[in-house]
Parts: sequence; C-alpha cells; structure tokens
Amino acid sequence: MKDSTSFRPVNPIRRLLLGAAATLALGATLAPSAHAQSVDAVKASGVLKAGVQVAQVPWGFTDAQGKLTGFEVEFVRMVAQDLGVQPQIVPVTPANRTAALLTGQVDMLAAVMGIFPDRQKVVLFTRPYAVNENVVIAKAGPQMKGWEDLKGMRIGVPRGTPQDKALTDANPPDTKLMRFDDDAATVQALVSGQVDAIGAAITQVGNLAQVAGPGTYESRLVLSRVYNGVAVRPGEREWVDYLNGLIGRKIADGELSALYKKWIGNDLPPNMPDTGEGDAPLPAIVTK
Repeated sequence: MKDSTSFRPVNPIRRLLLGAAATLALGATLAPSAHAQSVDAVKASGVLKAGVQVAQVPWGFTDAQGKLTGFEVEFVRMVAQDLGVQPQIVPVTPANRTAALLTGQVDMLAAVMGIFPDRQKVVLFTRPYAVNENVVIAKAGPQMKGWEDLKGMRIGVPRGTPQDKALTDANPPDTKLMRFDDDAATVQALVSGQVDAIGAAITQVGNLAQVAGPGTYESRLVLSRVYNGVAVRPGEREWVDYLNGLIGRKIADGELSALYKKWIGNDLPPNMPDTGEGDAPLPAIVTK
C-alpha cells in the first residue's frame, strides 16, 4: 500500500461536520455521596436525570432552532416516557461524566460510553443500546467482504485515528492511503473525488447524506465495532435490570433501531449482546 502526505481539500464542509453548539457548563455542584438508585425512587422524584454529551453530533447537540436533540437525547426521552417521568438532560464531558454519575448528580449516563474492561471495573453497564463502528465509506454498492475489495483504491483517513491504524496495519494490496488533518477534510476529499473511499466513523454516513443526498454514499466494510451501554453506579442491580428490559423491548419492537437509523444513518447490527457485563460486549475487529 502506497502512502502519502497531508492533503487540504478545497471548500471544506466544516460547518456541517464540526458545527455543534458550544458545550454547556456542568452547572450543579457535585454531591459528596450517592445512594443506590431504584426504579421507584426515580418515579417518585418525577424526574430522570441523565448525563449526556451535548456537543457531540449526532449523539447530542443543539440544532439550528436552538433545540437540544440527537440520538442519545431522544433515547433518554424514550426512557423517561417509559418511566412516566420528565427527562432532565445534564451536560457532561468525557472528563467529568463518570464523576457526575458516581457522586449522584445524575441517575444514569447515556454519553457515548463504550463498554471497555477498565470502565466495567468502575461503573455497571446495561446491555448495549448502540454501536460505534469504524467503517470504509464509498459510493453505494455491494458490501465488501474483505481487504481485497479495496484493491486499487485511493483511501482517505483522518491522521492518527483508529481508522488510520486499522488500514495501515491491514496494508490492503495496491491501495493508496491518503491522510488528512481531520474528519471534515477527509469527508470533503471523498465528495470532491480526491479519494475513492474513506475510513471513518459510521456517523459520517448521515453527514454525507446531507451533502450528497441520501443513499449516495454507504458503509461498505466494517473495520471495528464498539458497543455503547448506559452506565449506572455499581451495585444498582434493580436499576440496570429495568434498563436492560427496556432496551430489549425497544430493540424487539423496532423503535430503538428506527431511532438509530434516523441519527446514525445505519441499521443496528443483528444479534446485539444482551448484557454489558463480562466479555460479551467487548469491542472486536470485524474484518480480518
């Protein structure tokens, strides 16, 4: 596989890809301690306090009308409706989200929390309700079965990302890997024809649909998959059992899948793990 230096495309579409609203401040003072949560306690309070990343398109963000929206914002509203309470979105960041949960400021985290072994030692995860996939995106066509399907392609990647590493390690035959400064530049390279395909997060399919029209570009090959779960405090077995049941029902009736399709631009993978504990939901390289 040939390599190349940086490329800076003309007319980058940064406003679309990087235009999330400024992150809201985490306003309330963290509580010094937190008691185990229960379903009855949440119902009695009348409010579900959920930590969500609110400057992370398409998971949580403020839209052009000033409305807080996104996949995980709507997911929290789904949970609150099932409980019969009002949702309260508490803005969190990757740096403070676990502290906000463990000190009792929020009842749960729906905050792009990948299920990893180190995190499983600190919080209790539900079964996955979403996945983060790193994929190869190209113009619509048959699903690719392996690296050989990339033969002869110019493939763009954001420098230093998991997609860059996966494609560099795989070294597909007769391909040219072109590294760009960020996601926006990589996507623009695909739209402008500088590259034939890109390695990117699955969420970029939705962004490309807004630029080039639905169905023009598709996820063609999965590089890796990380499962996201709701995080609750350790020992909250009743609470996590309730959430597991809710997620299972919403997957079975198609409501959660439709929400994922709306915001992420792809279908939930079949046979999602039914637990966020143990080894079952660990991230895995899908394509060897």
